[in-house]
Order: sequence, then structure tokens, then C-alpha cells
Amino acid sequence: MFEGHDTTARALCFLLMSIANEPIVQDTISSELQDIFQGSDRPPTVEDLHEMKYLECCIREGLRLYPSVPYIARLLKEDTVLSGYVVPAGTIVNIHVFDVHRRAELFPEPEAFRPERWLAPPPHKYAYVPFSAGPRNCIGQK
Repeated sequence: MFEGHDTTARALCFLLMSIANEPIVQDTISSELQDIFQGSDRPPTVEDLHEMKYLECCIREGLRLYPSVPYIARLLKEDTVLSGYVVPAGTIVNIHVFDVHRRAELFPEPEAFRPERWLAPPPHKYAYVPFSAGPRNCIGQK
């Protein structure tokens, strides 16, 4: 169990690195925050967080490029066909999240930090799974 400590620290480090390398992204985040706070030094409210659309896109993009948990293991409960091959029940399979998030057919320019791609929904419900998916996904994802 990861319990959120290492995964959160890792995600923040890679996110800050990604933003630091993109001056236009920095300016866009700054503009968004200026629009929300209008020069005030008050703490953010829950409503403010809902207005931080571009910042949320940046967080999603950071987790796409640098998922905290790069692969997920699952035990097959039934025979499954993958790429034309039958994988028998009882087999442990690894889903390599790092590679799924970098598939060009799902994410054009997959190596680039492009937060704008998250202004639209992901191309497939399992194209973006930094917290896993289904009944065993991360309870801390929100």
C-alpha cells in the first residue's frame, strides 16, 4: 500500500518540473489565479478550486506523463484474449500505465507537456488511469 505520501510527493515534483520548463504554462496559470483572486491574499475556497480549470489540466497532464504508480498488476479471473492471444485465468497481468499514457493514437505529441489536451474529455475511459480504474482504484484520487 502506498498511502499517498510518496505518490503525492513524486507527483508534485514532476508537476513542478514540467511547469518550470514551460513559461507559457506558467503565465496561463498565473492569469487564471489572478482572475480568481483579483489581487487578494485570502486562502482559496472550495469554489475557487472549481474555477481553477487550467491548473487542473496541468495536474492531469503531469499525472499522465509521470504517473505515481507506473504499472498496475491484476489477476485474471477468466480467460482473456489480448492482441489475438488467449491469456488463461489465474495469470497475473501488468498494465503499464506509463506506456498507456504515452500512446500517440490516444495523446498526440505524447511526450509533450500540453495541459490544453484536458480541456476535452480523454479519448477513451481507460486512456488515462493514473489512479488505476474500476473497483480497485485509488481511494485517494479526489
